[in-house]
Parts: sequence; C-alpha cells; structure tokens
Amino acid sequence: MRFRPRHQRNSTLHQRGFTLVEAVVVMVVTGILAGTMVLFIRRPVQNYTDAAARAELSDAADLALRRMARELRTALPNSVRLTGSPGNVWWLEFIPTTSGGKYLAVEDNADPAKGTPLSFTAPNAQPFNVIGSMPTVTISPAGATNLDNFIVIYNLGPGFTDADAYARGNLALITGANNGNRTISFESYAIGAARGNNINPFAAWVAAPASDKRLANTSPGQRFQVVTRPVIFRCQGSADGKGTLTRSVVDFSATPTFPNASAGILMASNVVDCDFSIGSAANQQSALVGLNLSLGRPNPDGGNAIETVTLTHQIHLDNIP
Repeated sequence: MRFRPRHQRNSTLHQRGFTLVEAVVVMVVTGILAGTMVLFIRRPVQNYTDAAARAELSDAADLALRRMARELRTALPNSVRLTGSPGNVWWLEFIPTTSGGKYLAVEDNADPAKGTPLSFTAPNAQPFNVIGSMPTVTISPAGATNLDNFIVIYNLGPGFTDADAYARGNLALITGANNGNRTISFESYAIGAARGNNINPFAAWVAAPASDKRLANTSPGQRFQVVTRPVIFRCQGSADGKGTLTRSVVDFSATPTFPNASAGILMASNVVDCDFSIGSAANQQSALVGLNLSLGRPNPDGGNAIETVTLTHQIHLDNIP
C-alpha cells in the first residue's frame, strides 16, 4: 500500500474551476455592462459621424463656390449673364479672359516701317503691332474646338452694336502671334466657317447701309483682351438632394444657350437648392455676383427629411472694358 505525501493530497483536493451557474452569471453581467456602455457611447459616435458628414458637405460646397469665384474673376467685362429663376435651373454664363495688351492705333501716326496699327476701316485683316509686352496666346490647329484664343475690343455687352462679344461684333479669332515682331494675326470668326477668310471683323461697320453708319468700336485705352470660349455653370437643385452643379464650355451665341447636366463636367452633387444673382452698378462700371449653394444628405435619424448645408459667396467684378 502506497501513501502520497500530505502536501500532494491537499493540492489535489483544492483544484477546482467555474461552475456552469457562475459562467452564466458572468456572461449576463458582462452583457448588461456592455449594453449600458453602448447607450452612453452611441450618441457621441453618432454625433461625430454626423459632424464629419456635414464637414464633407461643407467642403464640397466651398470647393465648388471657390472655383466658380476664381473663374468669374477672370470674366471679360460686361460678359456675365444669368438665366433661370429660384427653385428652377440656373445658367450662369461668362467669357473667360487669359491675358491682354495694348494695340498700336492709327491715331498714333506710327511709321509704317516701325509698326502696323490695328485698322478699324480696312476690310481685310492684317497683323497689328502690340505696344509693350506680348500677351500669352495659344494657337490651336485647324479643326480644334476648345483651345482657340480670341481677341475682344471694348466689350459693352448685350444690346450694344459691334460691342457684344457674344454676337461676335467685336470678336476676332487669333490665327498667329510673332513674339519677335510683337504682332498678332487675326480674322473674323464664324461658327462652322473655314479659317483663312482674312476678314477684318472690327471693320464690319464699313459695309453697313448708309443709314446705319456709325463710329468704329475703338478702345479709349487701346486695350484688347485675349479670351477663350464662353463657360456656363448650370445648377439644378432637388428636394431629395440629387441635384447637380456642372460646368460646360459652349460657343459664342447672341442668345443664351442652355446645356443640360450631362453635357458638362460635374462640380458638385447632392445639390438641394441654388440661387444665383447679378447686381450691376452702371455708374461705377462694376457688378456683384451672388452665389448661394445648398448641399444635402438623408437625415441620419430616418424619415424623408434632408439635412442641408448652405454656403453663400459674393464676387465683385470690374466691368470697365
């Protein structure tokens, strides 16, 4: 008969685990504590998620408005025009400028051997000399549709004969630029017409009937602007937050054009509402463009409500041609 040492027998007798009842009690208590913690943590987590979503909407609206403002500040004087109404679709159109300069005028009595002035009487277009530094000009190949550069002289806007770039009365297509001689070649621009017409659009008034004779549309400061094709911002809100803000490039047209949303580049989605306005101060030759944009998302608390973020921006424009 063998006997185990006393210390070994005592160690074996004291070894035991959790009972099933004890394990169940621990699980129940742990579940109660976890549920209580969720009640306290859920709201702060939801608030953080909502704040992040609102910040994302604000960033999207701010980015879109800042881009619009940056582009509108380059608008050709008196070229911003607005079509639409609150609660409907807005079309905000303008002609972007890229550079500009001063042309040599006939009144300067320049020596033909030293320079060629810009003629407002000769029916045939010929290169003219630029006073001072040459503007930045991009000449695109024949057949291009979106890279052409144009020159505009003394733009006064719609309603002014030979002074509305949209009607192409004071608009010419740039066909060449010589930095060495500081000259710019140009011709009239007719949509769909072949290049090389050698027509001087600034002298179009010469061919007018005798009863319609008028002074040439010269610039008092001998200034000209280099512009590109018109840009249209189209904004359409929707109560369900599915509206869009898009940007389209169109051709020159005396009457406003209305591209649809699919024709442009998307600048902002989730548009709930937008409101544009133009206020002009004719005596100060300036304008104030107002932009109001609301973006939204479904309310996290459920239902059909839309949570919105609204930003407003104003741009001061100089309309001195």
